Amino acid sequence: MSRIRDGRARAPARARFRALLIAGLLAVSCGGDDEEARLEELSQELGSLREGLPEIRARVAERETTGKAAQDDLAEARGALRESERRIAEIEKEVGAHATDPLLFRMIQKQLLEDDDLEDVAISARVDHGVVTLSGVVPEAGLRERAVKLTESVPGVVSVQDRIQVAGAKPASP
Repeated sequence: MSRIRDGRARAPARARFRALLIAGLLAVSCGGDDEEARLEELSQELGSLREGLPEIRARVAERETTGKAAQDDLAEARGALRESERRIAEIEKEVGAHATDPLLFRMIQKQLLEDDDLEDVAISARVDHGVVTLSGVVPEAGLRERAVKLTESVPGVVSVQDRIQVAGAKPASP
């Protein structure tokens, strides 16, 4: 008899357990459709992101390498620039020590006479402590500008005073 009672006593407990289990599953499934869909959506996005990660890492590494090379090139160019500027200053100092007015005069005359556009134009130069005064008459303003630029390019020239007249133009008043 005790077995029958135990069996009967267990039957309602099993039934209650089954009922609770079904209720729990129903409760989870009732509100779980949205959560399940969201979980599926996040899972797919996560998988997609993980698949694309190696390619993104490779692009970042490539850009870092390119950036490093560009930085190295920039540093090298800056070094070359500094060296050129240093050397220019050094040469200008030396030229200033050797550039006498008669030497500058000869160098300017040579520049003006060797230029094909200015060979038939009468331009005179006077040099005083590295300051050059150009005078004469040219047929067009472009030749005047060319003469000034050529004179300015001569090492040791401190400045250029332009007194060159353009033929047919009114003289500038002093």
